[in-house]
Amino acid sequence: MPVVRHGTDLLPGPGRRRRMMSEADAVSFLAVSREVFAPLYPYYAARFLADWGHDHGRCLDIGCGGGDLGLAVLGQSACRCVLVDRAPVMVRAAREHAALVGLADRVTVLAGDVHALPLGDGCIDLVVSRGSLMFWEDLPRAFAELYRVLAPGGLAVCGGGLGPPEIREGICREMALRDARWRNGVPAPRPGTDPDRHAKALRAAGIPDWDITREDTGHWIALRKPV
Repeated sequence: MPVVRHGTDLLPGPGRRRRMMSEADAVSFLAVSREVFAPLYPYYAARFLADWGHDHGRCLDIGCGGGDLGLAVLGQSACRCVLVDRAPVMVRAAREHAALVGLADRVTVLAGDVHALPLGDGCIDLVVSRGSLMFWEDLPRAFAELYRVLAPGGLAVCGGGLGPPEIREGICREMALRDARWRNGVPAPRPGTDPDRHAKALRAAGIPDWDITREDTGHWIALRKPV
């Protein structure tokens, strides 16, 4: 497994100033993630694996929540995976989820922040992250960390979206029943999470090879490290 930087999850990264997720928040989040958004994870896992072009190596899921995306990657590949989240309640949930689906032997779960990842340089082949980018407070620092942990030839994909129309429409219908903010369609993105701001941050981080793919409900950023 990748080299772990012991203690870096305790560094005072920008995100550590925010309130940690409570048990009640976690129950609500996991219910929506697993009951409504579940079809997204295998869809995006297949897409990212195809873009990467490999089916084995070391994967990292940043801001993993209950581990759904990283575990979906494992379900479609021979990879091993590191699941990282800054919230202790989510670290526990991800560890329990990996055990429940019989993948604990291929998973390492760590507490950590994207601004100071608890991993050594160049130890990850595929980085994935869905839905956490909007919470990254120091984008150049976060992007630099993604690039640091990538191995030569590695790919990092982060951002958000609701998948193809058949998945997106089902999510919107169910969310409209649960959350009034969805009753007029997909809620507007958070201020400051637009692709132009992310492009500026990527340039500030000195990332040499990246692209941004816009989608109907979001966008994805792909970083590649040359061999």
